[in-house]
Amino acid sequence: MKKMLILLVISTMLSVVTPPFCFAKTKQRGSEIQASSPDKIKAEKDPWIGKYCMSFFTKTRSAKTVGKDHVSVSLKVQHFDWDQVKRTGGGYHSRTSGQEKQRWTATLCTKYGWAENHHIAIGVPFWFNDFDTSSPNDSKGLANAFVFEKWNCIKETNNLPGVAVDFWYYFPTGEADRKLGTDDGAYKITTEISKAWKDFSLHFNPGYVWSENDDAEVGEINGALLLTPSPNFWPAIEYNYYQKESSGHRNDIIPGFIWKFAKGWSFKAGATINVDSTFTDRDRVGVIFKLFRKW
Repeated sequence: MKKMLILLVISTMLSVVTPPFCFAKTKQRGSEIQASSPDKIKAEKDPWIGKYCMSFFTKTRSAKTVGKDHVSVSLKVQHFDWDQVKRTGGGYHSRTSGQEKQRWTATLCTKYGWAENHHIAIGVPFWFNDFDTSSPNDSKGLANAFVFEKWNCIKETNNLPGVAVDFWYYFPTGEADRKLGTDDGAYKITTEISKAWKDFSLHFNPGYVWSENDDAEVGEINGALLLTPSPNFWPAIEYNYYQKESSGHRNDIIPGFIWKFAKGWSFKAGATINVDSTFTDRDRVGVIFKLFRKW
């Protein structure tokens, strides 16, 4: 699994990064071939190119960056309700009456466009546990803070998708004994591929996570379909595949919407629906809310 995911991420990056740097758009004029001017290429772009958000509901992101010298702040609030437990022989059953295992998370993320097609982001997550099980846990506090750099290495054109790569670091700020993340640092690499058409856009993200202390590695495949029927209200559906070494995997679908209610502002809401899982605990349906502001 580890080798397959590494190859998937690297091959995806290389296969889409190479062509644009090898070819330029040309036109025939008599016996000479002249490159089209940047201004003309820009004018020929379809008006809906790049008309999508930087991130969607839980994990999927687009190839878009915040823009040079721009700043954005987002607050993501998510609820988990692990209402089922895996049976010894397979399948799941509801928790014992009177028991529950829930968590609220709130993640504040700030992005700054420090250069053209680049931004750096810092995220601070807080978790609020409500585990009323045989091992009660009401811990609240900081989980694993993170920082990442995003590079939009290929700008989207009429025929080519936009492509970005992210390099992440998760700080060892969690507390494993209190179920607030982990006390190990970790690295992550992801690729974002985005292509827009008149009424919709598609987005694809392979990703891979490994820890500093050789803990379980994680593979991710995320994607999204964004519909743009109006300038201010966009329905969307997100897909997430998550696989943790020696622990299990899960497949989630998140239908939701993005509402651009004022200039520079947006509100996102979705329902996380688990369609398949092999983990010990299963949360069949959760909710996600995001508030976003850009300057």
